[in-house]
Amino acid sequence: MTSGDDDDLRSRAANGYVVWPLAVLDLFREPPQATAWWRLHTRQAFVFGIAATLAYFVLLALPLLLAVAIPPLAGSPTAIIWVYALGLLADIVGAFVLMGLALSFRERTLRGDLFAIPWITPLTDRLFRLDRER
Repeated sequence: MTSGDDDDLRSRAANGYVVWPLAVLDLFREPPQATAWWRLHTRQAFVFGIAATLAYFVLLALPLLLAVAIPPLAGSPTAIIWVYALGLLADIVGAFVLMGLALSFRERTLRGDLFAIPWITPLTDRLFRLDRER
């Protein structure tokens, strides 16, 4: 494998953390020169992307869930405005946190690091039945 192929694989694996549908594409059309390192990062990026998307959808729905779960809150227009304003602030903060995490994982992958993401790596291992040396 040449250095150009290695850089290409590293770039593809790293970009999967930021744009997880790219990791889905790479899962289905694995290049012939794929390494175990590349497979691990592609799978981990896929699971991270799904988990981050689901977490963000829950964060987006939180004001609605609060309004439905607490009926007296829904009766007060002022309270609803405050809940949705705080929800909007939480959405913005959540977006920056998730993007910061994704870019951090991308940078570490571009350097060639092998790392574990809490909760994501064990879930990836379970979903893809990967056995690791402990």
